[in-house]
Amino acid sequence: MVCAINMKTADRLQLVKDNLTEWKGVVKQFAELLKEKADADFTLESWCQFIQRAKTKHPEWFNYDTFNYYDMIPKEWDGTDAELARRLWRQNPSISVNAWTHKIRLQRQRGAITRSHKPHFVVESLKKASSSGKDLWANIEEVCKKAIEGVEHARWADIHMRNIDNDKYIGIAFQSDQHIGNPFCDLEKLRLDTEMINNSENVFVIHAGDYIDNFVIDKPKPAMKAPIPPSVQWKLCEHYIDMTPECLMAIVAGNHDLWTASMTDYDPLKRLAEERGILYHAHELNLRVWVNDIPYCISVRHKRRGNSQLDPSRVIKKMWDDGEADFDIGVVGHHHTPSVVPFTKHGIERWAIRPGAYKIVDSFSEMCGFSRERPTSPMVILNPHTKEIQAFTDLRHGLRTLAALNGDEYNENLGIQ
Repeated sequence: MVCAINMKTADRLQLVKDNLTEWKGVVKQFAELLKEKADADFTLESWCQFIQRAKTKHPEWFNYDTFNYYDMIPKEWDGTDAELARRLWRQNPSISVNAWTHKIRLQRQRGAITRSHKPHFVVESLKKASSSGKDLWANIEEVCKKAIEGVEHARWADIHMRNIDNDKYIGIAFQSDQHIGNPFCDLEKLRLDTEMINNSENVFVIHAGDYIDNFVIDKPKPAMKAPIPPSVQWKLCEHYIDMTPECLMAIVAGNHDLWTASMTDYDPLKRLAEERGILYHAHELNLRVWVNDIPYCISVRHKRRGNSQLDPSRVIKKMWDDGEADFDIGVVGHHHTPSVVPFTKHGIERWAIRPGAYKIVDSFSEMCGFSRERPTSPMVILNPHTKEIQAFTDLRHGLRTLAALNGDEYNENLGIQ
């Protein structure tokens, strides 16, 4: 036996190191072992303090994963918590009986103790034991990661043109702010524009939201009693979407469309899109439309911060500066102001497009002094040979030009034949 009175610090450290195989994670138990192997004159409290200092100075010596108090708590226990706490304290007195009781209660809450004893019955829990804090964090971290990836990936899509002559130019029209169901919606103009798009060869359309008026957010009861109630508006919206069964490329929802989803757990527009296999997002879509091997990048939102009454195209230019998409064509609706403006970024001509509204009269706008709206369906033409875009404020001008480029006939009433 080594005399602790004559032992130097180095000798005591060596004694600790030589007996690390006996280290079980409990300082008091390890101190009792070292005191027994050294000398009783070096008190148990002194050894505990020395071990704590050794752990701080040489953490690599001590494996903190070798001991877990919760591992000592049995998964099944027929007695009371107090009885189990006293039994565990006798096995490991490094923590108090109250501390053991606390840990037992935590295990019961986690479902790790599956059997408990009552005077007249025994409860066997089928609840799965909950994870540790570390495991729980890892699981939730993975869930959050997948959720973020899912949202981000849903905003991006590649569209490859098929079954089209490689020499044919492609036309894409943009429609938004239809406000179907409002008494001042020019349904005739909307129908005629949509029929021309559907009847024309190599012409497609993208919708940018506010299909219906749907004023349920502020006054739900009056809205239900409106001349054209929301239920009828959604039926009209469905019919409108079905007017272009093969050429509707994508849908971005508007704030009026999303009012139903914000007040309930149901998004009617999302359902309509999913049932028809149409690309849909509630807020933004970034599309790469491939014509032959040429990608045309289109970014579509219903609304965005940064709008200017003096320059309607400013919000789209700012979207290019702030956003993640290096788009060739930016589309934003919502403010009912038609505009088609070219702008240059990094030496490349790009286009800022604001579709007009088919609700030509708005009482709120008139009250604020805004003029009546001009319903338009802007259109772009994509070159299949070189990356080149032509843009038009009016659908018919675009259709007429597209027909000339492709050598097709254009009927003023039917579209491109």
